[in-house]
Amino acid sequence: MRPSRTSQRDWAGEEARLRAILESSPDAITITDKDGRIVECSNATVELHGFLTKSDLIGRSAFDLIAEKDHGKARKKLEQTLEQGSVRNVKYSFLKKDGTEFLAELSASVLKDYSGHPAGFMAVTRERVREESLSALNVHGRKLNTASTLKEVVELILDAMGQTLGFEHAAFMVVEKNQLKVVGQRGYPTPLTLVLPLDGSQGGITVRTAISRQPTLVFDTRQVADYVEGIQGIRAELAVPIEAEEVSIGVLNVESRKLGAFDDDDLNLLQILASHASTAISNLQRRNEIERRSNQLASLMKSSVKMIGSTDLHQRLLSIAEAIHDLGWRRVVISVRDRKMKIMNREDIVTAGLSAEEVDFLWNHRSSGKKALERFGPDYERFRIGNFYHLPWSNPWVREKFSSNTVPSKLQQKDMVDWDPQDLLYAPLRLADGRIVGVLSIDDPLDGRRPTRESLAPLELFIHPAAVALENAQLIKRLNKMQQQLKADAELLERKVEERTKELRDSQRRLLRAERLATMGELARMVGHDLRNPLTGIAVATYYLKSKLKLKTSPKIREMLEFIEKDIEYSNKIISDLLEYSKEMKLERKEVQVKTVIEEAILLAKVPKNVQVEFASATSPKIKVDAGKMKRVFVNIIKNSLDAMPTGGKLTVEIGESAQWFTVAFSDEGTGLPEELMKDMWQPLFTTKAKGMGLGLPICKRIVEAHGGEISIQSQLGEGTTITITIPSSFEVEGGESEWLKMEESLLSMTKTA
Repeated sequence: MRPSRTSQRDWAGEEARLRAILESSPDAITITDKDGRIVECSNATVELHGFLTKSDLIGRSAFDLIAEKDHGKARKKLEQTLEQGSVRNVKYSFLKKDGTEFLAELSASVLKDYSGHPAGFMAVTRERVREESLSALNVHGRKLNTASTLKEVVELILDAMGQTLGFEHAAFMVVEKNQLKVVGQRGYPTPLTLVLPLDGSQGGITVRTAISRQPTLVFDTRQVADYVEGIQGIRAELAVPIEAEEVSIGVLNVESRKLGAFDDDDLNLLQILASHASTAISNLQRRNEIERRSNQLASLMKSSVKMIGSTDLHQRLLSIAEAIHDLGWRRVVISVRDRKMKIMNREDIVTAGLSAEEVDFLWNHRSSGKKALERFGPDYERFRIGNFYHLPWSNPWVREKFSSNTVPSKLQQKDMVDWDPQDLLYAPLRLADGRIVGVLSIDDPLDGRRPTRESLAPLELFIHPAAVALENAQLIKRLNKMQQQLKADAELLERKVEERTKELRDSQRRLLRAERLATMGELARMVGHDLRNPLTGIAVATYYLKSKLKLKTSPKIREMLEFIEKDIEYSNKIISDLLEYSKEMKLERKEVQVKTVIEEAILLAKVPKNVQVEFASATSPKIKVDAGKMKRVFVNIIKNSLDAMPTGGKLTVEIGESAQWFTVAFSDEGTGLPEELMKDMWQPLFTTKAKGMGLGLPICKRIVEAHGGEISIQSQLGEGTTITITIPSSFEVEGGESEWLKMEESLLSMTKTA
């Protein structure tokens, strides 16, 4: 029997309307033949099951979209649909393309052909899981977004797990330093204190969940080997991971004393709650991170002001180290480098968090400039994070390179999260022109985590200003050094000018004195010769009178004649001194014994009986000197000593010799001289006696210096005076110049120098 044309037109119209509904429906609508094969579906069905196009579904069995565990249930419902014409709100575990299960409700009805016979089925699938629970979870989700602390998040999540979802025993666990620990709980008679290592060494369903990042549904805990008992009598457990950026940060765990207490609905609801928890914790971490970075930037700004405010290099480096230390790094090392990347001084290593012994180790094991530069080369590029280099200690190549010259951390791995205590993190302090002026090394982070580009962002902003501050401090240091040098040079120049000015003034005074001495010398030669003639006449007349009168005269006349002779002798001595001091000195050297010359001088000096002369040594070296002139030196010195001991005393003569010198020292026990007079003793015409011209010691000085020697005087009031003569044994230069000629040449020399 064939359908009428009218029936065919009606069927075609129905098919067109059906296709229009499928194209626009927001519900997942699936049409199958009576054997369950898909012949048409809506776009929502394609999206619900994770496919791309309808062609991926058409031709498949509808049972391919249902979890195998619900196939039996689905076949029974199919038969029921044929009998009753429809079924409503049947719950199944459906499958996505990737095999993921999800819970949904299905309503189906029979499709009949134009003759009224069953031709297939139309099913509408809606993803509905405890709508009232979902609504309540959304309310909690909004509250979670306002939580300001982790404790608030935990409390809100536990409230939702217990009050909203009705779980009997609920716990909130977090991942902390490679461990999973309970931070909140509901429904347990005694507080849970579980802390499980994430390496799985102590088992735990929650640990398995955190590691795999997959939910775990246990119908009977007695059948699970790695179950860890929190309280007695627990039979069923459901654990869902809390994930953030594909990392487990915690676990939501519920338990029950009933076998098989949890189903897929519970799992889905707990997953939704875990998602809310993840979002809340992530938002909280972001807020905390924003606040932390804001505080870090504020701290860096404050440190920058402090750093710039100091011109001392060491103080600037210390400010940088302390600022980075405050950002959460237990150990900070800043090393100043020269243009060859060398550390020149121990003071160029500034640290925070290191002991003095550790700083000594760094100084003693510092790398060469070449090796330091290599650490920023291509071999280390794979370890680079922005401007920083993170070298993981787990890398064998890193351990081989750095095992001998790094200060080991005192922290343990258990104190860290994913940072190895021996990891290395460093960055160059680089200027805009690319030159490296220092190296920043940091380790032992307070949070125990490996650095990321984001976590290093504040330091990235800081290291360039730190490099500029370091360079400026070095420039200031060099500038201060140059200023100090200029000041020292200016002071030295000023002293030199003062010294030269003084020397010129002294030279001028000596020149004037030399001129006076020259005039006096010329006058002395003239007057000396003129005076000697009448003195000779007086001496001859005196001798004549004495020879004629002999014993006939009275004692008084004889006394007067002797007085005349003494005055003639004294006057003649003055004339001789004047002539001796004013004329050129010529030496007639011959080899003599020093002691013999001294003994002759003692006889000529006419030592009185109350004075004892004593030789302190038996040495009597032979030396080539002008014996007459040296004898005169000894006579003058001995007479001065005798004059200093009017009441008697002891005169000690000490002769010494070496390979190059011989010395003679005359020490008396006289009254001594004050210090202010000793510097003038060698000046001509200076005398402390009532009689005399003051030429004795200056003549002695000229004679000694003509021999290439020196004469010096030491005296102490009340104890005596010592005059020491030192003459070279092999002096070859003979002769001497007059005092004014020497002064004139000295003045000329200093004038040329100035």
